[in-house]
Amino acid sequence: MFSLLAIDSGNSYLKWAYFENNQCISHNKILNQEITQLSDSFSSLKQPDLILISQVSDQRIKDQISSFFKNWGSEPRWIYPLTKQCGVTNNYDNPGQLGSDRWASLIAAWHKYHASCLVVNIGTAMTVDALSNDGVFLGGIILPGPHLMWNSVLLNTQIFNNNDDYRYEIFPVETKNALYSGIIQSLVGSIERMRHLFHLNHGSPPKNCIISGGGVADILPHFDFEYTFIDNLVLEGLNIIANDMKIANQA
Repeated sequence: MFSLLAIDSGNSYLKWAYFENNQCISHNKILNQEITQLSDSFSSLKQPDLILISQVSDQRIKDQISSFFKNWGSEPRWIYPLTKQCGVTNNYDNPGQLGSDRWASLIAAWHKYHASCLVVNIGTAMTVDALSNDGVFLGGIILPGPHLMWNSVLLNTQIFNNNDDYRYEIFPVETKNALYSGIIQSLVGSIERMRHLFHLNHGSPPKNCIISGGGVADILPHFDFEYTFIDNLVLEGLNIIANDMKIANQA
């Protein structure tokens, strides 16, 4: 039985999942400010065969994560984007500069469909990445996520709103609704534009669209195209990478 502790260390949250023979046995997430509480969570787990981490958070968080596993005597493995892995070709000018979370998500998307796909992750930032019909990562865009946009506007303008009673409207007639609706329109519009550009450049729209991330609730109701929601896409990708590493080690 092969066991894996997969960790997705993001800008705001740390997510983790414990897999045994590709089955997720337990999982959770925690704010980065509360990361010290993970020591108790991990101490209750059986020592895994492999600890695999995608990390886009800062060095301080990385050091804290490493300290959790000293009692196991295990060195975690940190993933870095490669030129090619698990059937996906990395078309970034400098492949290593691609975020490891985006790389793991692309691998998970390819493993699910083996066909063209838009891979959308909505968190502190939103990424919209394009995967071709033959597994080539064509490129993608990064923009602020919904909460970062909202807070940025409030911080940098004279608009002040301490009332959570705002909503999306097609034609808003109140400032707080205009602000929120503009954010939704920009995020959904970015995804729709990427679908349109994919169509223009490849003769047909992407066959699939996967949405993931903690900020999805704001924008999912506004899509008018088919999509698949996968809650922990990065962790699924880490599990696929772990299996690839295991096979390589056995060869």
